[in-house]
Amino acid sequence: MNIAPYTLNLNSIGVEVNKDIAHSPVLSLYYVHKAGCTHGTGLFAARNIYKNEEIIKVIGPVVGEQVADILYSSYGIDVLIQVGTKKWILPSNETRFINHSCEPNLGFKAAGMFVTMCDIKKGEELTWDYSMCEINGSDYNWTIDCLCKTKSCRGKISNLDIFKKDLRLAQKYKGYLPRFVLKEISRRGLI
Repeated sequence: MNIAPYTLNLNSIGVEVNKDIAHSPVLSLYYVHKAGCTHGTGLFAARNIYKNEEIIKVIGPVVGEQVADILYSSYGIDVLIQVGTKKWILPSNETRFINHSCEPNLGFKAAGMFVTMCDIKKGEELTWDYSMCEINGSDYNWTIDCLCKTKSCRGKISNLDIFKKDLRLAQKYKGYLPRFVLKEISRRGLI
């Protein structure tokens, strides 16, 4: 049987499923749904999810800086997740639907592995701060308008936000940043 990652087939481990309660023997952590008029599609919690649970790993082809730039500038493909210095993944799974928030509930356990930073209630949207792993070289800086509308919304987000001392994002996301980002923050003397 072929099932999606991060789902659990209860029948396969010998758990009886009450057909009156569960319509499927597969328990998933998230589902894809329209997120609203400003965000398009998003990922939402299919059940209560607890702090530090692994949610989903970014899957797709790994590309370098030049290919990432061509994908964006020539084809408008802006859904790339940085997983190393000068390495991005073009997501081919549901990670491409995870929206940005200035008050995210997801961080990283490792590069490309999303983990919860807090308890998340069923139905709540799963979000991450795009600046958590974007540390492009100076030739590839970007800034976009933020649409999250949270209390701490920055209005605009950029790949340089993680390095801005006044935002204190490195402290805010302590324990949830990929190793390659921590090395760059340390190299710049910010921690």
